[in-house]
Amino acid sequence: MAFTHWHSGPLYSDFIAAIARAKNARGYLEVGVRDGTTLSRIDCPSIGVDPAFQLNGDVIGKKTNLHLYQMTSDVFFRDYDPSRIINAPIDVIFLDGLHQFEYLLRDFINSEKATHRHGVILLDDCLPANAEMTERAHDPAARSNQDLAGWWTGDVWKLLPILERYRPDLRVTAVDVRPTGSICITNLDPSSTILERNYYEILDKYRGIDMDDAACARFYDGRTIIEARTILDGFEASLFVGP
Repeated sequence: MAFTHWHSGPLYSDFIAAIARAKNARGYLEVGVRDGTTLSRIDCPSIGVDPAFQLNGDVIGKKTNLHLYQMTSDVFFRDYDPSRIINAPIDVIFLDGLHQFEYLLRDFINSEKATHRHGVILLDDCLPANAEMTERAHDPAARSNQDLAGWWTGDVWKLLPILERYRPDLRVTAVDVRPTGSICITNLDPSSTILERNYYEILDKYRGIDMDDAACARFYDGRTIIEARTILDGFEASLFVGP
């Protein structure tokens, strides 16, 4: 039987919203808004970035201001300073863009520059349920497990070993949320250039690595995954500390 790892925590969108509330965020940035499900749960001033919005419902809610940028994240970070847009610090950033590791790596590099030491960056889809969904291009028809054929995390799982190798100074916490986990990153250093300087080395090293059933099992073996309620009840208080 193929290896499968099920997550039993809350939905990721509920967890992201709870983090923003617990931190009393003054500013929130989301990359990969799509239909606005997660963005609609956020109450503080917010920025949403997506190359092709498919908004469904009220994404403004209780926000005093919301700024939407229909463009790629590369263009957004090149041309805009998020904290200047809302005239407040960006305390929480949620990254859910294209599910290929080099894009998420660039988004993380740019996001760390855009926040501050005590900000929180959250990565989506880095804890895949099985190996098939880590394919570089989504191909549901080719899946042997058709029950999960609609799930696609791509190879963004690679951000975990990349950050562990190149940025041991970061506090990286894997969280048990549905459907494919969340990664909380704190102890940020906006001045760090380590990932940027080693970007092409990282691409060359990790591009050819694929995940099969055995690799997926090894990925989870010995890896600590924290319950969402544990974090929200006070574990790692640095998640919520102010600047």
